[in-house]
Amino acid sequence: MITVALFGDQPKNAKLAERHHFSINVHKSDLSADTIARALDKLFKDQSYSKNIKRLSQMVKKKPVSPDHLLVSWAEFAAEFKTLDNLVPAGNKLNFFQYHSLDVIAFLLTIVLLVLYISYRILKFALLKACSFVRPNKKEKKA
Repeated sequence: MITVALFGDQPKNAKLAERHHFSINVHKSDLSADTIARALDKLFKDQSYSKNIKRLSQMVKKKPVSPDHLLVSWAEFAAEFKTLDNLVPAGNKLNFFQYHSLDVIAFLLTIVLLVLYISYRILKFALLKACSFVRPNKKEKKA
């Protein structure tokens, strides 16, 4: 398998696959026909990649607990014990202001507006100074 990580958690997953020796990671900036050809050549010549990917496939197929069984057991557990406090997410107890992080948004908005205001004042001051140098005073004009 050849992995080309683009964004998000893909670089981490590509490195993990490469470390377990069932993938060759090609960086997106190095992507060319030559690098793909070298990676394919390495994959076909080195049988350990094939062995490791087959081993991983068998491990996934023979998981100790199947997803179907896990779903059924959690459904039975929930039906038997109803609502359990330890299974209720903490986010359920947050009020509207906390849940939507309005305090954080207000703080960040204040910072942005403050930076814009200070930038405006500095720019206005600089332009006034620059214009005062460009326009001569009326007294200097008459003399």
